[in-house]
Amino acid sequence: MRIIIFLLTVMLIWNISFAQEEATQEESGLSIEEIKDDSWMDGAFLIKRFNFLPALKKHKNELGLTDEQLKIINSFYSKYYRKMEELAKSIQDKEKQLSDLILNGGDSKKIKDLIVEIAKEKAELTVYNIKEVRTIQNALTKEQFEKLKNLTEQSII
Repeated sequence: MRIIIFLLTVMLIWNISFAQEEATQEESGLSIEEIKDDSWMDGAFLIKRFNFLPALKKHKNELGLTDEQLKIINSFYSKYYRKMEELAKSIQDKEKQLSDLILNGGDSKKIKDLIVEIAKEKAELTVYNIKEVRTIQNALTKEQFEKLKNLTEQSII
């Protein structure tokens, strides 16, 4: 019985700490204006990254973004952006470890395990990117989103 009470207490504390962490992340108020060039993350995704952020920042007036739309978009970045950065850094570190293992005759099991970890993190990061796109799509009107896509394509060329 004591073990059950102990486990329930630990689980309660665990849940509270995560809730506080998530609240802290949202309260951090990270806005699109505060995010610097993050193209270093582009190679960390499972598929080609949909990166609307540079065009959003550069053309927000041209797009006619309202305060409410910016609030929705900034809310996504406040909640998820730091986690995206952490995942991208972790992926880069693990890819370096993988290269070292391969080039230096590392253990096959370690190589396989590292590949699986990288794949999982890339998949998670890609899911965040899809959430990012959906948040932007839902915040903007269809016309604004079409214009954003065109502006994004132009800035890539």
